Amino acid sequence: MLKRSGYVLAIVSTLVLILTSCGKPTPTSTSTTPSSTTKVTTTTSTTTTGSTTKPPATTTGSGTTTTPATTPSAPQILRINLSGEPATVDPNRASFVAERTIIMQVFEGLLGFNQDLTLRPVVAKEIPTTGNGGISADGKTYTFKLRNDVTWSDGKRVTAKDFEYSIKRMLSPELAAAYASFYFDIVGAVQYNGAVKETDANKAKLRDAVGVKSTDDYTLVVSIAQPRPTFLQLMALWPAYPVREDVVTKLGDKWTEPPNYIGNGPFIMTEWVHQDHITLKANPNYWGTKPKLSEIQVKMITDANAAMAAYKNNELDIVAPPTGTERTVMADTTLKNEIVRYPEMATYAFQFNLKAAPFDNKKVRQALSMAVDRAAFVDKVRAGVGKVALSWVPPGIPGYDANLGKDYDFNPAKAKQLLADAGYSDVSKLPPIKFQYADAGGNKVIAQFLQGQMKDNLGIDISLEPMEPKSFSQMFGQKKQTWVFISWTGDYPDPDNWLPDLFGTGLGANRNEYSNPAFDALAKQAKGELDNAKRIQIWSDAQKLVIDDAPMVTLHYRERFVLVKPTVKGLKVTSMDGKTPGDMFYSGVSIGK
Repeated sequence: MLKRSGYVLAIVSTLVLILTSCGKPTPTSTSTTPSSTTKVTTTTSTTTTGSTTKPPATTTGSGTTTTPATTPSAPQILRINLSGEPATVDPNRASFVAERTIIMQVFEGLLGFNQDLTLRPVVAKEIPTTGNGGISADGKTYTFKLRNDVTWSDGKRVTAKDFEYSIKRMLSPELAAAYASFYFDIVGAVQYNGAVKETDANKAKLRDAVGVKSTDDYTLVVSIAQPRPTFLQLMALWPAYPVREDVVTKLGDKWTEPPNYIGNGPFIMTEWVHQDHITLKANPNYWGTKPKLSEIQVKMITDANAAMAAYKNNELDIVAPPTGTERTVMADTTLKNEIVRYPEMATYAFQFNLKAAPFDNKKVRQALSMAVDRAAFVDKVRAGVGKVALSWVPPGIPGYDANLGKDYDFNPAKAKQLLADAGYSDVSKLPPIKFQYADAGGNKVIAQFLQGQMKDNLGIDISLEPMEPKSFSQMFGQKKQTWVFISWTGDYPDPDNWLPDLFGTGLGANRNEYSNPAFDALAKQAKGELDNAKRIQIWSDAQKLVIDDAPMVTLHYRERFVLVKPTVKGLKVTSMDGKTPGDMFYSGVSIGK
């Protein structure tokens, strides 16, 4: 997720901005059940259903732990930390993991993901297949039959019309949604999304031509231009969640503020004190299984040390320890029993803006990549938590290649030669280099690590520019950054979630201005390829182009290392979590003694 979103807001979590799938070899899980009283279910499986994508093998670390059914006696309030203010909680606009963490509590889509990341029907009665008539024989028409008992938090019925409105709104040129390009396979989506300069009348015609139609109150038909093996996974993501046309039309941008924030999920937003906290409470009109929690308190503590202090003072139930303190935590006689570790579908990198000098020079980018000692970063900065990343697609995602990127591993001598080849044998002749980051969590430590690597290995002085997290994400969305710390957390476990929309020319999630016609051609070919082995190979070839072009310095594959209070019961974590661990399944969490 810049997502979850996809890029995630760099709060040392998921594109750090931060911005926040799996193949061969399968990574080793290190998930841990914190203590005999803390029950956490973990999984790193990335199997999928309803798709022609062949899923990788399930990897579950220490196994699945289930929480015995008990009658809660303590106050049912979960306290978590977003590490900063979300830029938006509009499902159609969101692209950062912190945003998705809130959205997933208040909204639900046609489909969702199980803990093993297989698909499940939610508002839809069933997952469309060719066998049940939900997918046409040519793979171009999807018919979703909706439940008739799903309600909004104000009691009104959720209908297919709500989904039609939402998807078309997400694709609208006015909204300029970062994830719109993910849905460009829908008939008419490209034309409508690109109609910025068209008249209102022409825009209306293009909107009507988009292949999303509610044929009755409980039937939604979606037409795509060519078969896409992962289309059902896209329909399970938050940009395709329903939103209410009457609420948005009446209130405009104010619709995401309480009490206007009408959703169809297990919780409602009752309070948003900006830059401080959000309060979510159980939705009294929720149509599904009622949540065990009565309330979720969402803090916005940007300083990792302050968040850790809040956890120790029993003001937070879950926390990520400050970067670099992991070994200290593991040695603590109390805290070591509260540790939860598990691999994520997340890659972290130092990403360039290719339109900003000197990053418009490929050899300079390659040189800077080879000047970073990734192994030292994982060992010294991350205290051994995580794995060195030399490529973009992480372990566990089909198409992961352990050998890809080795040509750009740490090699200061070769880096200096590349700089000389680029015309910078005297590094003082380089344009000033500025590194920007969201001033939250452990990002300052990471920025200082990069600054030291550039100085020690190449003699380059770079300046650091810390920014308030919301301002950072807004700047990044406007592509005004120079060099930034980012991460991408998978929205679903397939390479087509890691490559085409992030590196395709001119696409919404492509924030670093990367463009390679050869990559674009391979991406187009892969999206329509139904033979899974051929499709994965095409994506592998496409990734090789990206790594050679070096639009970023890949850094590490993230492993979650968090502390969870023993009183938190039923927490289910996955490799696809958003900003906070287990946020896909908070409705099943309870608080014990």
